[in-house]
Amino acid sequence: MAEKIKGADAFVFVTGEYNWSVQPGLKNLTDHFLEEWYWRPAAIVSYSAGRFAGARAGFAWHGILSEMGMVVISSMLAVGGIGQAFDAAGEPAGESGAALTRSFPRFAADLAWWTEAARVQRGRAPPPY
Repeated sequence: MAEKIKGADAFVFVTGEYNWSVQPGLKNLTDHFLEEWYWRPAAIVSYSAGRFAGARAGFAWHGILSEMGMVVISSMLAVGGIGQAFDAAGEPAGESGAALTRSFPRFAADLAWWTEAARVQRGRAPPPY
């Protein structure tokens, strides 16, 4: 798993909210490794059944991932009412799906920009630690 993490140029963390915070299984995975995450961009997608869309977990992850040496992009996707946000074919549906459709292009462009910037910089110079 360490080599898979090290081989990635960026990460998208898709996380539900668990008791107003991060999911313990995903937190355990990130804690098991450390330097494998360094100097890679991270994007956060949060979701929940409620109207807060997992935003509390997303905000918690922002600090955690930054402390792990990752560059967390400023764009964040938060999907509320996850049970109604997609139709049977997995396509965005309803109000939450429409919001996701509107937000995704900026989110993807932001992650792509930071991914390319980090890839170029890692090729130019080794990370400082």
